[in-house]
Amino acid sequence: MSELKKQPFLKGALILAVTNLLVKLLGALFKIPIRRFVLSGEGYGIYTSSYTIYNVLFIIATAGLPVAISKMVSESIAKNNFKEALQIQKIAQKLLLVIGIVGSLILFFGAKLFANSIGISEAWRPIMALAPCLFFVACMSVYRGMFQGMSNMIPTATSELIESCGKLIIGLALAFVLLDKTNPESTVSQSMAAAGAILGVSCGALLGAVYLFFQFRATKKVLKEKESAEGSVVSPSKTILVKLLKLAVPITIGSAVFTLASFIDLTMIVNLLKGLGYIEKERSTMWGYYNDAMTMFNLPPALVASLSVSVVPAISTALTAKKFAEAKATTETAIRIALLFALPCAIGMSVLAGPILNLVIKDVGGADMLTVLAYGVAFVSVVMVSNAILQSNGKVWTPVIHMLLGGVVKIIVNFILVGNPSININGAPYGTVLCYLTVMVLNLLSVQKLLHPNYGWGFILKTLCAVALMGVVAYYVNLVLVPFLGSNLSLLVAIGAGGVTYLVLLVALRALKKQDVEAMPGSKYILKLIGRFI
Repeated sequence: MSELKKQPFLKGALILAVTNLLVKLLGALFKIPIRRFVLSGEGYGIYTSSYTIYNVLFIIATAGLPVAISKMVSESIAKNNFKEALQIQKIAQKLLLVIGIVGSLILFFGAKLFANSIGISEAWRPIMALAPCLFFVACMSVYRGMFQGMSNMIPTATSELIESCGKLIIGLALAFVLLDKTNPESTVSQSMAAAGAILGVSCGALLGAVYLFFQFRATKKVLKEKESAEGSVVSPSKTILVKLLKLAVPITIGSAVFTLASFIDLTMIVNLLKGLGYIEKERSTMWGYYNDAMTMFNLPPALVASLSVSVVPAISTALTAKKFAEAKATTETAIRIALLFALPCAIGMSVLAGPILNLVIKDVGGADMLTVLAYGVAFVSVVMVSNAILQSNGKVWTPVIHMLLGGVVKIIVNFILVGNPSININGAPYGTVLCYLTVMVLNLLSVQKLLHPNYGWGFILKTLCAVALMGVVAYYVNLVLVPFLGSNLSLLVAIGAGGVTYLVLLVALRALKKQDVEAMPGSKYILKLIGRFI
C-alpha cells in the first residue's frame, strides 16, 4: 500500500524555513529591481498601500481555516480516521471557494473606494490587479492545510517557490512594460507599473494553486486506499463545519487584528500626515520609506513562520495521544529556536540599518525607522510561535484578546507620536515595536500557565550576552572597514563577523541545549563538532 509522506516536527519546520528563505530571496530579486529601477518612493507607497488593503481581506479569507484544517486533519490521522480527513478537506474547500470568490469581487469592484479612503487615490489600479489573487490563495489554503495536517511540508514549500517564481518573472516583465518611458516619474505611470508588478503576484498564485491541485489528486488516492482499509466512522458534515468555524474564526480574528491594525496604521499615518500639511505625493513617498523599513523587518519573521506552521500539527498530535511531556518539550524547543534565530536578526538589523537599506535599494530614507523597528523582530517572532502553541492547545481566543490589546497600544502610540509635527512618520515604528512587545509578554504568560515550560533563565541571559557582543562586533567591523572596502562589501564582512561571533559565543557560553540540537536534521554531524561543549 502507498504511504503518506510525513516529516518530524523540526524537519518539517526546516523544509519550510529553507523554502521561505528561497522565497524571500526571490522576493528580493523581484522587489529590488522594481524599487531601484521602476518605482520611486511615491510609486512604492502606492504599491505597498494596495497590499495593506488586500491583506485585510486576505486574512479574513485564509488565515484561520488552514490552521483549523491542519489541526483537525492531524487529529483524525492520529486516530487513523482517513475518511474523516477527506471529509474535512471537502467541506473546507467548498467554504473557501465561496469566501475567495466573494472577497475577490469586493476587492475588484471596491478598488477606488478603498484607495480614496486611505488618501492614496492612485492605488486603485494595483488593488484591482490583486483581486484575482485572493481567489487563488483561498484555493491553495485548503490543500496547504491538508498537507500540513499530514505533517508533509514539501507541497506547501514547493507551491510557495512556484508562486514566487511566477511573481518574479511575470511581475517584473509587466512592471517594465506598463511603465510610461516618456514620463516614468508621473503618478499615473507609477500606478500603472505598480499594477503590473502586482498582476504578477496574482499570476504566481494561480500557478501555485494549479500545482497543489494536481499534487493533492495523487495524495487523495492514497487517503482513499487507507479509508477503505480502515472503514472509519465520519462525523456529520454539519459537525465538521461547526468545528472548523469554531477553530478558524478566533484564529482569523486574531490574525486580522494586526492586519486591520496595519490598515488603520496606513489610514491614520497618511491622514495624520495630511493634517500636518503634507501633500499626497509627499505622503506617498513617506509611506514608501516606512514600507522600505517594514520590508526588511518582515524578513526574519517570515522564516520563523515555518516553525509556527509545524508546531500546530506536532502539538495537536501529541495532545491527542495524551503525550503531554512531548507537547511540553515541543513548546520549549520551538520558543528557544525562535529566540536563537530572531534575536541576532533583530540586533544585527538595528545596528546595520543604513548599510542594509543602501545595499538593497540604494535609498536610506527609512534607515532611522528600521533602526527602531528591528527590535520588534524578536518580539513578533515569539508572538507567531506562541500563538501557534496556544492554538494547538485549544486556546484559540487567548491570542485574539492579546492581539486586540496590542493593536490598541499601536493605535494610541501612532496617534500621539505621528501626530507630533517634529516626529511625524518616524513615530510609527515605536507603535509597532510596543504592540508586539505587549502581545509577546501576554502570550508567554499564558503559555507558562498552560504547559509550565522551562526555557531556563540561564539560556535567555547567555543568548542575550551573545547577541549584545555580536552587535558590537558587527557595528564596529562595518564602521572600520567602510573607508577601505566601501559600504556594500564592509556590510557583508560585518554580517559574517557578527554571525561567527554569535555562534562561537553560543557554544562557549553553553547556551545551546543538546535536545534541541538532537531534534534538528543532521544533528549527528553538528554534535560531532560541538557536542562536547553543550
